[in-house]
Amino acid sequence: MTALSRWVRPLSARLLQSITESAHYSKYNAPMVGLLGVIGFPLYYYIWQYAFPQPYESLPLRLSAAALCIPLIFYKHWPQTWQYYFPAYWLLALTYALPFVFTYMLLRNELSLVWSMSTMAALFLLVLAVYDWLIVVILSILGTALAWLAFWLTADTNVIYMSYLEQLPIYSFVILAGSVFNYTAQMVKEEKLDAYSSVGRNIAHELRTPLLGIRGAMAGVSHYLPDLLDAHEQAYNAGLPVKKIRSSRFEKLRSAADRIEDEITYSNTIIDMLLLSAGQTTLRTAEFAIYHCNESIQQALERYPFNSDRERQLVHWQKSEDFEYFGSDLLVNHVLFNLIKNSLHSVLSSGKGDVQISTETGKEHHKIIVRDTGAGIDSREVRHIFEHFYTSKSIGQGTGIGLSFCRLAMESFSGSIYCRSVSGDYTEFTLKFPGIPQ
Repeated sequence: MTALSRWVRPLSARLLQSITESAHYSKYNAPMVGLLGVIGFPLYYYIWQYAFPQPYESLPLRLSAAALCIPLIFYKHWPQTWQYYFPAYWLLALTYALPFVFTYMLLRNELSLVWSMSTMAALFLLVLAVYDWLIVVILSILGTALAWLAFWLTADTNVIYMSYLEQLPIYSFVILAGSVFNYTAQMVKEEKLDAYSSVGRNIAHELRTPLLGIRGAMAGVSHYLPDLLDAHEQAYNAGLPVKKIRSSRFEKLRSAADRIEDEITYSNTIIDMLLLSAGQTTLRTAEFAIYHCNESIQQALERYPFNSDRERQLVHWQKSEDFEYFGSDLLVNHVLFNLIKNSLHSVLSSGKGDVQISTETGKEHHKIIVRDTGAGIDSREVRHIFEHFYTSKSIGQGTGIGLSFCRLAMESFSGSIYCRSVSGDYTEFTLKFPGIPQ
């Protein structure tokens, strides 16, 4: 039993991952597949029944397949609670509408040339509609087996099994060749991504050179500027011919060096994010120090680019339990930026809820919690949200980089980040920081 479980568990995990990824990447094909089914099944009933009559046709079978395709057209408008069931419905509809219906009709029409070609077209459409080759194989086998069972239970005629076995290698080749082309297209995308990553790394590294020069120049400015400002003030008070500096600008000049230093550090953090998106897996820790979480949260809320006053009013935080952490306040700022951005997107897209930020202290670990009561996240997607380039948002709304950066940043502090969510109810991200030894 133990030996069997060693095989079953990895296989079931691989299958579950394939189903999740297939549904995620294939759902953009759902409206077009649904539209083809709704139009194609009734249309070809007329063609094969009246224009070019075939030995067997079934209007109820075609209408049932077309009915299954209707929800696929409008899947983007499904209620949030229904979205959880989309992967199961998607695979069910494809299994019934393609391998099952076409194989059953092929058998009832005694493996005619028309239906042999139609079955090949259906299998090829299945390959195009589904992202993962493993799911294509499983759906093909399942739909074909159910079609044979239905044929044995309903048909009075006999099919020459050897004739079907003669055609089976052709159907297998369609599935295999289509999967190879899908894999090749995926490889081309990955090569393009590698090229973009290489360019991104070069740009990011080149940007560090002028920043390093600015930082070196600012070292001298920050050292002598306060003395120069004091000397100017004394000279002006003594009546010497020096140009007066307004008090507001005078105070800004005093803090200019610190502000420029902060912006240089901030820019280096942005570069770290660019390098992360280009495939880098570590962050620089040489400048880590001890910070207070409440100060970091306040700084993040002050610097976050809210699009409107309404967005700002949706985010609530009251200073409560404070704690110290060893790390980078700018990295924590960026982590909070990403979480606030995702939470606001969830709240605004669902039209309900708000965002709450809170803290908790403990003996060994401390926490910052960002919770929104918006749309929530599907439980099947929660396990993948921290993966590089994985996104549950629509095309053009997310890159899949933000949360993977959050995880890398927290791990660089020897901390962690995890998520709890109930679809349609809430999403809660917890940043877990280790305590600092006294």
